[in-house]
Amino acid sequence: MKRLLATLASLALVGCSTFGILQLQPGKSTEADVRRTMGEPAKTFTLPDGTRQFAYPTGPAGTQTFMAYISAGGSLVRFDQVLVDTQFRQIVPGKTTAEEVERLIGPPWRKVDFSNKRQVAWDYVYQDTWDYTVDLAVMIDERGIVAETVHARRIRGDSGHA
Repeated sequence: MKRLLATLASLALVGCSTFGILQLQPGKSTEADVRRTMGEPAKTFTLPDGTRQFAYPTGPAGTQTFMAYISAGGSLVRFDQVLVDTQFRQIVPGKTTAEEVERLIGPPWRKVDFSNKRQVAWDYVYQDTWDYTVDLAVMIDERGIVAETVHARRIRGDSGHA
């Protein structure tokens, strides 16, 4: 029963922020509007042109991570859902750094150490184009470089939690 209530509460929070997203308009909304609607970002990046990128993950129960891009002047440039194939294709084993992964798809919902491989799995959950829930592990090696990515579809109805 407690688990059901916790799940319903987290879904309600995701629903509230998803509804609020609809009110954000690039070019019109400000940084203050984004923070009021979405709260404090989990991670903030400053890009070379002065644009700031705010990460808003919804994991582990949520399957979306949103990135808000705020211009140097303080207005919303764009708002993207980044747990998508086009972003995943930019993660190249042997080349992409851990920092680049966070800029592309946001912070993971958890990190799991695989000391035998000398790697850390950064875990994400997303919905694929066929509407399957998928667990994604981005394996980061001891140099901070992506070693591999592993996508595993869940059986329908599997929440991923024991």
